[in-house]
Amino acid sequence: MTTIEIEHFHKKHLKAYVRFAREEWGESCYQASENYIQWLYNENPCPKISKISFVLAFFEGTIVGCIHKMGWMWQIKNQSEYIPAVHNLMVAQNHRKKGCGMLLLKHSFTGENHVLVPGVIQDQKNIYKFLKCQKVNSSWYRKILTPLKGAYYLTTKKFLNRNAPPAFFSSSNFHRIENINPYFKTSFKPNEEVAHKIVSHLNKMHFEMASTYWTTELFKWRFFHPLGPRHLILYKESDHDIKDFVILSLGPKKGLNVARVIEMEASSLDSLRLLMKEVERITKVFGGHILLNFSSSSKLNNWLTKLKYTLVKTPPNTFFYHKNKKNTFHSFSFNGSVGDFGFESIP
Repeated sequence: MTTIEIEHFHKKHLKAYVRFAREEWGESCYQASENYIQWLYNENPCPKISKISFVLAFFEGTIVGCIHKMGWMWQIKNQSEYIPAVHNLMVAQNHRKKGCGMLLLKHSFTGENHVLVPGVIQDQKNIYKFLKCQKVNSSWYRKILTPLKGAYYLTTKKFLNRNAPPAFFSSSNFHRIENINPYFKTSFKPNEEVAHKIVSHLNKMHFEMASTYWTTELFKWRFFHPLGPRHLILYKESDHDIKDFVILSLGPKKGLNVARVIEMEASSLDSLRLLMKEVERITKVFGGHILLNFSSSSKLNNWLTKLKYTLVKTPPNTFFYHKNKKNTFHSFSFNGSVGDFGFESIP
């Protein structure tokens, strides 16, 4: 009887993997991009990550499943710790509900003390409950920016399988937003000083809080690497510090152009209100139809609710896998940057 075989990715698998990715995610999917693989595994400055973290499932010599892993550093009780995030778990239609996905997950968890699993669709949540993963309290918000255009493109997608023209943040179009609002500064590639100020602010977390740990190298790799997702940063400087900023992605997904708040911080509700108004304006200028946000920060989620952002009622779930089931996290605060949020903006 033929069984599923699990193997680490090798360059000899590239053509077969690209074919599998296009069949499962669509012809123009970022998952099939060599830039994505190169950026995720070869360019990541985080230790312990390499292409052996990219796992494939084979049946009779054909790829029938895959799972990706992004290396990341976290702050746990004032100590930095390696905690990767897995994403893009995919199994071919005729091999689902046969244990292939479970095999890929278990293999990806092997050797790790903790693993973050963001964006788990409702149909898959029982797998993680079976594996005794810790569910994260998080919220998803959305705001429709162009109702008529959005409805038009959703209709053409449904009946004609035609997508909206893809939109990305691009430095070649920077003139469209430069110096429009003197209150904020925008950039597609912030300088070293700005990056350092934001990294310093991101690392200011409570001792007991499990949160992401940033370095300038990791910051530049995650947001502004030429092979990675394209981002725009909007920020305000005050007293030689940056306490108010949003990092935003924009790319095609399911027929629309979707903008995502990938990372953000605000010093007050009023500051966040001004930031989000500018985010919405910039997104529409570049052709975005909808704005999404994910966060496990209780402060930010409370403020977004006050700003009348629509809370997604049945969102995907987020989990932590723990090798030692007793070694759970009591509190955490992180945003979409630690997962695959915004990867549709990979060129």
